Amino acid sequence: MGKWSRRLRYLCKRVPLREGGMSGLYRVQDFVEDMKRVTEKENDPAAIIQRCRPLLGRLLLNPDCIPPEFKKRGAKAQGRYMLYRAAKFNVNAVVWGPGDGLGAHNHETWGLVGVLENELQETRFRRLDDRSVSGLARLEATKKTTNRAGDISCLLPADDIHAVLNTTDRNTVDIHVYGRDLAGLERLRFDVEKKTFVTFASPKYDNC
Repeated sequence: MGKWSRRLRYLCKRVPLREGGMSGLYRVQDFVEDMKRVTEKENDPAAIIQRCRPLLGRLLLNPDCIPPEFKKRGAKAQGRYMLYRAAKFNVNAVVWGPGDGLGAHNHETWGLVGVLENELQETRFRRLDDRSVSGLARLEATKKTTNRAGDISCLLPADDIHAVLNTTDRNTVDIHVYGRDLAGLERLRFDVEKKTFVTFASPKYDNC
């Protein structure tokens, strides 16, 4: 049994599904139900991403799929809001203010990151070293893109290192879907120039 954020649970009760299980616009609760069906049958990360990427793309077509209070930057850093959390996947919103970003880092799970509003610069990396030396890592940048509203970035455990930056003067809102909850999960943050890395964990969400 998964957990909804309080605000989205309230909205789910206020907006009932139409006959056939669909409302006029595809909503977070519709997305979650479809995700449940996929993850109940699939365990392979690549297969999950292949089947769920179109679902996230559909959700991104609805600019009002999350409430306005989940589109605000945090007081000291980017805003992070849990939308739905369960054992096999979780959904959250991240708000990057102007100049906000995160250097090269990994995720330790599969993931889908879709831009709901504005745009976000992304650089993907490939790790070149054999991982035999503790604290050292050699990365090579493989691709740099500007992801705009509707664009989706796919992350697999063997290809999950990237850096992101909001280079605009407006907030960027992303919807993130992961196979594990990143809050408190130990991951790696890389210094590309120094060829080193340190462990880190994302903080708790702003709404729970």
